[in-house]
Amino acid sequence: MNEGRSSTGVGVHTRRILAGLVPAATIPFLAALAYFVVLSGGVWTKAIYAAAKAFTVLWPVAAVALIEGGQIRWPRHSWRKHLSAIPAGVASGMLIGGLILAAYMWTPLGGHVQQFSETISSKVGQLGITEPAQYVAFGVFLAGVHSLIEEYFWRWYVFGRLVLVAPLGIAYPVAGLSFAAHHYVLLWVYFSVPEALAFGTAVGVGGVLWCWMFARQGTLAGAWISHAIVDLAILYVGYGLVFA
Repeated sequence: MNEGRSSTGVGVHTRRILAGLVPAATIPFLAALAYFVVLSGGVWTKAIYAAAKAFTVLWPVAAVALIEGGQIRWPRHSWRKHLSAIPAGVASGMLIGGLILAAYMWTPLGGHVQQFSETISSKVGQLGITEPAQYVAFGVFLAGVHSLIEEYFWRWYVFGRLVLVAPLGIAYPVAGLSFAAHHYVLLWVYFSVPEALAFGTAVGVGGVLWCWMFARQGTLAGAWISHAIVDLAILYVGYGLVFA
């Protein structure tokens, strides 16, 4: 009998995966509460923000290696697979980003969002971003690098481990909700509760879409490109709100 296939072995492995997933799903949410709400504007804001981002980079590798006791097996480098995922990434990103810009520029939602420009400017300033050049540099980091980090953390690790211990019907919504959780906090700081819930849920739906793309394409390339384009659209709106 293969010991690795025994019910006991499977149970232990599942518990180890969950032991890594629980912090992954909750710490970004708790960190957002700390640096954007509880300690907002304090001397610890930037430090906690930086620590939260370091966690998203380091935790997946640490969890797989130390908690699960396994080895990181990166997928084989396949430029053909990555390149084949890009058209869908561009198309989905342009569609979602276009809808965001259209809603902001050509519907009453844009005027409503502009009412919160002072709050948004204040929070951005607390992160040390007070000049347009700083905002652009931070935006390039968010869209280019941070979006990749989030795809690695939320899609490759959180969703990728969830599908090992739960059916897709559970993995998709749990991954989407986990991804949306810290966005609910950030949006609540900027907007009213109903708006934060609506926008945060839209983020979660986007997360589910990127999970589906990752599962279907077998690469993060498409989801990353889509995510980056959507971030650029949101950052464009943000620039107008902060510096108009």
